[in-house]
Amino acid sequence: MAVIERVLRKCDLKRMLCGAFTCLLASHSAAAEPVRLATHDQAPYGTYLADKTFDGVAVQVISCVMRKMGRAYAIQVYPWERAQKMAEWGEVDGFFPATIKPERLVWADASAVIADQKWVWYLPINSKLDPLSPTFKTTAKVGAHFGSNRLKMLEAENYNVVFKPLTDELLLTGLVRGRADAILGGNLAIASAMKEQGVDPKSYRTVVATDNPLHAYFGRKFLAANPAFIKQFDSWIPSCR
Repeated sequence: MAVIERVLRKCDLKRMLCGAFTCLLASHSAAAEPVRLATHDQAPYGTYLADKTFDGVAVQVISCVMRKMGRAYAIQVYPWERAQKMAEWGEVDGFFPATIKPERLVWADASAVIADQKWVWYLPINSKLDPLSPTFKTTAKVGAHFGSNRLKMLEAENYNVVFKPLTDELLLTGLVRGRADAILGGNLAIASAMKEQGVDPKSYRTVVATDNPLHAYFGRKFLAANPAFIKQFDSWIPSCR
């Protein structure tokens, strides 16, 4: 039976200056080299717990699938933009959790859905702005998580983006402090941030923008060396969610 080890590694000064933290989860196996995956600290998908372990709904699915596959694996935690670039540059074998995006599919393949997510607009309860109105783009000051598809979509569609913090917690804080009229966030991530910060959800109005479930991505170089990997990975997801 595979034995799971969770080791929280201290970062050296250089990594700390880059804002990178690393958490390794390894399953002993006689199989190939560990599958290296990058992610970011975003509750409830993956976050540091009180006992310093890194866990969450997406991490649990990844861990479950890897155990069933009998593959050793390592999860490294970085700022989101950095995690994606590391996967694109081949410094890691893949990253998660992320929505489907054509640009990513140029250099990687996506797994089946590993976690649910909706993109939701959050506004103060007394706001008269309507995110579905054609004038919203020009009248509302909005924000989204730096490195997210949400932010890239807002910028591509010429929304008036005035706020793009590094975390969902800071994104929510900015809304509470009035730095933006509205924010576009993932529903579970913002719900977790509200709970963490003691923010009353009833103080904010929500408008669902779209349904965007989350996947794991694996680089083409890794898949070329492991041609059956993603098919096997996907086959175990239903029993792990």
